[in-house]
Amino acid sequence: MQKQQKETIIPLLKTAEATRSYQTKYWFTYQDYLDPDDDFTDFVCERLEGKQPYLDLIQQVLAADQTAKIFVQVYGYEEYEHAAYTNTFVLSAETLLVLSRLSLSEIEHIFHAPEDIFPSDIGEERPDFAQQAFVVGEHGDLLPAETFIEEGHSAYYCWWD
Repeated sequence: MQKQQKETIIPLLKTAEATRSYQTKYWFTYQDYLDPDDDFTDFVCERLEGKQPYLDLIQQVLAADQTAKIFVQVYGYEEYEHAAYTNTFVLSAETLLVLSRLSLSEIEHIFHAPEDIFPSDIGEERPDFAQQAFVVGEHGDLLPAETFIEEGHSAYYCWWD
C-alpha cells in the first residue's frame, strides 16, 4: 500500500470511530491491500504471507473473468506499539467485493473450493450508492466506487467471520 493511501485512510477511520458514523465505506484494490510484504494490512486476521491463499483465490476469479475487479472493504484499524511491526497502525478487513461477469454460482464454486479458507458468506450485492463508498486510489485520492462498476458486471461480496 502506498504511503499516500495510508495517510488518507487512517484519519478517515479515526473520524468515523470518533463520530460513530460508519455509513461511508472504503475500498482498496486487492493489489494494494493484500500485499504479502506489507504489515500495514490484515485480512481475516492474517498478515504478511498469510494473505497468499486469498490472493490465490482472486487469481482464480481473474482467470475465469479477465474483466473482473476485486476490492477489499476496510472496516477498522488497530494501533500497536510493538517493535516487531514497522507500522503502528494496522488496517482490518474481512470482505472482498467482486465485480464480475461470472454468475453467483461460479463465484461460490471458486471460493468454496479450498477447505481451509472458505468464506462464511457469499452473496450478490446490490450496491446502495446513497450510502457512500469510495476506492482509496494509489495517490490517496477518494474515487467513487460506483465508477468501477461496468455494464454486465454483477457485484458480489465474500465475507469471512
